[in-house]
Amino acid sequence: MDTANNQIFFDTSRGEGAITFTGGGTGGHIYPNLALAEEFALRGFHCAYIGGEGDTLERRLALSSGMDYYGVPTVKLVRSLSPSALKNNLSIPAVLSRAVKEAAKALAHISPVAVISKGGFVSLPTVLAASKANIPVFAHESDLTLGVANKIARMKGATILKANPRAAFEGVTVGMPLRRSLFEATRDNAARKLNVHTSKPVLLVLGGSSGAKYLNDAVKSQIGALTKRFFVLHVTGKAGADIPATGDYLPFDYADDVAQFYALADVVLSRAGATAVYELAALKKRALLVPLPKGISRGDQLDNADLAREHGAGVLYQNNTFCDELLPALEKVLALPPMTNICADSNGKIADLVCASLRRGEKCTGKKP
Repeated sequence: MDTANNQIFFDTSRGEGAITFTGGGTGGHIYPNLALAEEFALRGFHCAYIGGEGDTLERRLALSSGMDYYGVPTVKLVRSLSPSALKNNLSIPAVLSRAVKEAAKALAHISPVAVISKGGFVSLPTVLAASKANIPVFAHESDLTLGVANKIARMKGATILKANPRAAFEGVTVGMPLRRSLFEATRDNAARKLNVHTSKPVLLVLGGSSGAKYLNDAVKSQIGALTKRFFVLHVTGKAGADIPATGDYLPFDYADDVAQFYALADVVLSRAGATAVYELAALKKRALLVPLPKGISRGDQLDNADLAREHGAGVLYQNNTFCDELLPALEKVLALPPMTNICADSNGKIADLVCASLRRGEKCTGKKP
């Protein structure tokens, strides 16, 4: 259910009650929540989602998954000293205050037994509102270090759940929640759905849910050499890559069902977002990862790439010779064994932990129950 003023009502009397999920902005903050919602729904919980206002990615995905959705104001901290960044950051206190009030209204209607947060700026209002209402919060961190929103969640008493087995901060290591649909797609069905019929190995290029301009530009500059060796499936993002489709190249603005793309891929060229890394490892794909440099991000993708390398991925860094090195690096990865899994059975592990903690009525401290 989704209404114009975001006021949503439903019966929480069935099963275990209601669980609220929060997080958004990118697929990495949304897809793990959707994976967990599947698990909690199977256990009798009613699942609702609180994300950003407007036609956001989290709204579209939550509604398409059959979840009730609330939108609240959001504003992202911009790590820059430019005038536009300063103006944006000065607006954070007022927007956040209004957002916490809206999130509190949503939580009052939902009456959840717990909030599960995927971190990021979209999650913060709901985490703060839940803390004020004494609703247990479980905050999942994908990266080696805690993000700002999850640091605040920890300060407010949230139980911290860790995906990365190498993460040193206090919390429970549970791995990354992954959607069941990723493991249900087959190569033959994917070939039919995507209308791909080729004897060449298939290269899938992913830049995350919003695409990646750097990867798009690199593919464009090397399209002749790449299509000579591969059939290329290219998820470009809304901005596109300005490359016309050919017999060996198919661009897509967005991968609505990424499972089909994964199923068809012999090798994947991708950014090193945590969700992508864990998905590729769990699906045992051959992957060449291009992490965002520090400065463009907080350095988390560099850490993710190091972890992925230990599990069989290739890594290629952004530099002046990137385009020249791209095809040889892909060839090298194609000749290697596929990646090995990083952390299995995350969904059931997280659901078990949350349910056990709620039944004991424990205060959430971030320590293993």
